[in-house]
Amino acid sequence: MVVRDRQQDRSLGRDASPKHSGTDRRGDDWKDDWDDNTRDEEEAVDPLSRAEAARLLGERALRPSRMTPARVVVAQVIVTLLSAMAWAVFANAQAASGWSAFFGGAVCFVPSGFFALRLWMSRGQPTVGGLVAGEAIKVFGTVALFVLVVVLYRELRWVPMLVTFLLALKTYWVALAIR
Repeated sequence: MVVRDRQQDRSLGRDASPKHSGTDRRGDDWKDDWDDNTRDEEEAVDPLSRAEAARLLGERALRPSRMTPARVVVAQVIVTLLSAMAWAVFANAQAASGWSAFFGGAVCFVPSGFFALRLWMSRGQPTVGGLVAGEAIKVFGTVALFVLVVVLYRELRWVPMLVTFLLALKTYWVALAIR
């Protein structure tokens, strides 16, 4: 083992003494050898050029998305309205099911709308912290709206509300597919 490590060190141009071969575990010498190897590997990584990325991923993947946060919110509102109308027409308790479906979609698109507005207002200086704070506000807003709907709307129908909420929530996946 020691002979092989020394041979590797010689081939890499390092001192082949036991002190620097990585086999001497008495002190921190082996850590220095490890750090030298990782620094060499980190320096060897080159980022892809635009032409290389286009060849690897395709030119379409490098174009900016046409789907903006505002368009996603508009799509959520449309999905909510269509679902509410369908529940109102095809359900037994027409008005209660339609309103429950609308409130379920509103629980999704209202916080998303505030998040999109927040993104639009900070478009000059977007930060990761701002995105995390906006997402946290969106999650807490969704929970608060769910509680508000459950407490205030006495004729609530759970199935239409939850189905419409999930349909509006899955609009993000459609937006990613459209890109």
